[in-house]
Amino acid sequence: MRPNTLCRTIILMVALFSMTASLPLDAQPLSVRASAGFAHLPFPAWSNFWGQIQGSRYQQNNLDLYYALSFHYALSEHHSVNVGTELVRSTASIASPLENALFVGEWRFQGIPVTLGYEYRMTAFNEHFIPVAGAGVSYFFSQVEATHDLSDQTLKRTGRGYGLHGSLGLITEMSQALSMVTQVRYRYSNGMAFTDPEGDIKVEFTGVDFSVGLAWTL
Repeated sequence: MRPNTLCRTIILMVALFSMTASLPLDAQPLSVRASAGFAHLPFPAWSNFWGQIQGSRYQQNNLDLYYALSFHYALSEHHSVNVGTELVRSTASIASPLENALFVGEWRFQGIPVTLGYEYRMTAFNEHFIPVAGAGVSYFFSQVEATHDLSDQTLKRTGRGYGLHGSLGLITEMSQALSMVTQVRYRYSNGMAFTDPEGDIKVEFTGVDFSVGLAWTL
């Protein structure tokens, strides 16, 4: 992770903790979750653009690692709200024939969404296994870096956008305070929707991610 991205992530985490720490804890529990997983986030606008170049070969990574941190506040036995942030990354490359040469380029997407969400706890299978369903909306801070083998320059494009998701998961209680959380999420995001000039290739994706994490009830 680059230093500026690391600093931004730390600032977001501190801000999120400060927000949730100010909530009244005398009646309802607050929990924090840290998770990691794999995401399949294809960028159709990128593949459609490069697919128009005759003889080019576009390749998108199928799975990318991502990391998440969130704070959850229980409104009742079944309902809770949460706020969190993630580090989402994806890469793609293009190989295109030129005169007596082969052009090779690479793109690296990195997004840090700040997410507000809702989670519903369903009826437990037993006292230790609780299925959950959720939804949320995100505000994205995004960056795309482009490099190619004909130049040493790295071109950067930054912007802000939004995202939406729905999720299904399972909470496995390992102790009174510690739980394991598995989650599958379907999401749509446009990482630079609010700042993209007209005509730029859209930084949007519809994909699925799977994560495993730990939740600690404070």
